[in-house]
Amino acid sequence: MLSKLWNRISTQISTQLYISYGGAVVLIIIISLIALFFLSHIGRVQQTVNEKNIPEMTSAFAIAQQTAMLVAAAPRLTSSTPEQFRTVAGTIGLQMNAFEKRLSVMMENQGESEQARQIQSDGVAIIKNIERIKSLVKERFDLREGSLNLRDELQDIQSKITPIMINEIDDQMFYVMTGHRSLDGVQSPRPVHFSESEFLIYRRLFELREAAAVAVQLLSTASIVTDPAMLQPLRERFEATAGSISRSLDALEEHEHEGDNPNHSQSPDAIENSALHHRLTWIFEDLISFGRRENNGFDLRDRELAVDNELSVLLLENQTLGIDIVARVESVVNDSSLAAGEMTSKAAAVTATSTRLLLAFNIVSISGAVLLGWLLVQRRLIRRLERISSQMQEMADGNLEIAVDTRGNDEIAQLANALEVFRNNALEVQRLNLVETLANQLQEKNEELAHTNEALKQAQDQIVMREKLAALGQLTAGVAHEIKNPMNFIMNFSEVSQELLEELLEEVDKIKVGGDTEEEYDPEIVDEVVEDLTGNLKRIHEHGTRANRIITDMLKMGRGGGEWQPTDLNVLLNEHALLAFHSARATDSEFQLEIQEDYSSDIGEITVQPQDIGRVFLNLVTNACYATDERRKSDSDKDYQPTLKLSTLLVDDHIEIHVRDNGTGIPESAIERIFNPFYTTKPTDQGTGLGLSLSNDIVRQHGGEFRVETKEGEYTDMIVVLPLDPVANQVIDTPEEATEGEDSATASS
Repeated sequence: MLSKLWNRISTQISTQLYISYGGAVVLIIIISLIALFFLSHIGRVQQTVNEKNIPEMTSAFAIAQQTAMLVAAAPRLTSSTPEQFRTVAGTIGLQMNAFEKRLSVMMENQGESEQARQIQSDGVAIIKNIERIKSLVKERFDLREGSLNLRDELQDIQSKITPIMINEIDDQMFYVMTGHRSLDGVQSPRPVHFSESEFLIYRRLFELREAAAVAVQLLSTASIVTDPAMLQPLRERFEATAGSISRSLDALEEHEHEGDNPNHSQSPDAIENSALHHRLTWIFEDLISFGRRENNGFDLRDRELAVDNELSVLLLENQTLGIDIVARVESVVNDSSLAAGEMTSKAAAVTATSTRLLLAFNIVSISGAVLLGWLLVQRRLIRRLERISSQMQEMADGNLEIAVDTRGNDEIAQLANALEVFRNNALEVQRLNLVETLANQLQEKNEELAHTNEALKQAQDQIVMREKLAALGQLTAGVAHEIKNPMNFIMNFSEVSQELLEELLEEVDKIKVGGDTEEEYDPEIVDEVVEDLTGNLKRIHEHGTRANRIITDMLKMGRGGGEWQPTDLNVLLNEHALLAFHSARATDSEFQLEIQEDYSSDIGEITVQPQDIGRVFLNLVTNACYATDERRKSDSDKDYQPTLKLSTLLVDDHIEIHVRDNGTGIPESAIERIFNPFYTTKPTDQGTGLGLSLSNDIVRQHGGEFRVETKEGEYTDMIVVLPLDPVANQVIDTPEEATEGEDSATASS
């Protein structure tokens, strides 16, 4: 009887826990008494350390703190404005005075130790560096003020050149087309004003205007470069541009002499034309002398970058010296700590026996706690409770197939037996209703998916139709503007041809009248009129052909797809860029864009689908126009010039087409998603997100790829990479992909 009762008590978890924790309490009391004795002895040692070693460490820490303050203050000095400089310099001066006093106190307390002398030497070096930084910052203020003055002077020169060149170009064009230097002036003969020399003068005026713009841009860029190595190339480009200006002026003077007519040399128009070179020389001499004089923008920027570099070196040196001082302070602190350790070791001999006793009790208590935790708490209690808890959680989630461990005869085993009974009952009920419930749920899901799929198809059809109408509207506006130019030429040449025809009829009438009139038939006039009529009709035919080609290209673009044929990518890119530009101009009359072209002549013709590739170029340029216009509207910088650079490059076995704009850029978070269908950063009423997705499909089908280089707020460079033989590298879509491609092409057109 007693044996059974003891076995029952020994198997109960509660009894085992009471016995275990009772023994732990006894061990804790014994360990606490020993710990009180140790604390009393440690208190006496700590008192000695506080009175001697801690003041030395405190002084060292104060020096390290003030060193960090001075090192951190130097960057504030370099980043201060002229208005803030006096205040910041005064604050740093006070900190340097306090630092010098602290160094003196340290030398008095620690004598002439090696560590103290080195700390003082590093501290003096930091102070000298800060004084040098002050002088460099003042010099940088002066350099920046000089740069601002040069920028204002450059703007004055540009404001003089621009209107003069515009007026001269307009006057020359008016003279070439009409023969009048002014509205009330005498008209020059047609061979005089409509001659090659006059056209060359008009061309040289355009070259001078472009060269002046490049020179001003180079001088402006010199004031903002951050790399000293870029200054010399800019200076060399300016010199090259200045040489180009001089050559254009000389050529202009030669063309003026070539265009002089001995029979009309004394006319007002001839005199005014011969003075053109003299009127332009002085304004361009101001621009060239501005870029070549002493202390020009290149020199000031070069010195400013040198000052910034020296400031960076001094700041880095201060940081190094600060780290060195902190390291030596740590050495001083370590010495003080060693002294405190020596005092502690004296008490160690007294407490050795007590320490061994405390260690023995700790080992016993820790071993007992580990054994108790592992045998009783972990194995018999926590592990089994966790297993039952996990099984109950799975049953609550619906998994009634899990087996319950019912081994043992303690409280946890009783809980497991109850859980097993509950599982068996619930499992039987679940099996009866499971099939019917799953069937009903599956039917509901199928109906829901069918409705969702139908709604999705309708939404996609609407979006595709909207994209198609938007693209058609943009193409219509661009084509209208492109057709307008050749039609204007056709009308002008038709009017001139009509006048020539009247002259020809007059000469024919002279032939009919014969000798009865005083006027005689002149065959040279008839030949000249016939030659002019032939030239005009040829030009009318050329511009009519151009208008017909534009309409044909538009119809092809609307149909999409197309055959593979040899194509000049330079011409294709140029045509679609102009089409996108004029579309943007038709939408917004205030839209501005400078298009820079740099096409490689080594590319030649490659076999592509020109309609599809043209659609890619049109989409890229349209996006660039939108980005630059958005930056123009939101940017407060009045000097901002929307610019688009188109370039082609032959690299190894592939061709790179760059469409680079200086617009708003692409956010970093959006770069990975811009080629996803229906993703767009534009407002909902200005884009559907299909353009780049369709363009990516077209380029991929040609065996190429897209690369994107961008910086938010500054630029975006969309790079199309095509192989030299796209037909051999084209990607053949699967039937599903082909269907999707046809839908996308329809949406794009």
